[in-house]
Amino acid sequence: SQQKIDAVADWKATTDLDDTERLVVEFADSLTTTPVSIDDDLRQRMSAQFTDKQVTELANFVSWENARARFNRAFDLQPEGYSAAV
Repeated sequence: SQQKIDAVADWKATTDLDDTERLVVEFADSLTTTPVSIDDDLRQRMSAQFTDKQVTELANFVSWENARARFNRAFDLQPEGYSAAV
């Protein structure tokens, strides 16, 4: 929902995300910091909630999106409207 999308910006304080969603956003946020900072506590909480395959897929998705976003910023690439409402 749009409400959940909006809640991501304030993921630490929002009540619109459940614990699992907040954990995923925390993981994604930690993967996009420079330098990357995934501590043992976060790894343990991710492992308790998800399988190794799920954590790997999530890390891969977040990493690729982060790389894409950084590439676009390097060349000042702007959206071309492919996802704009028709």
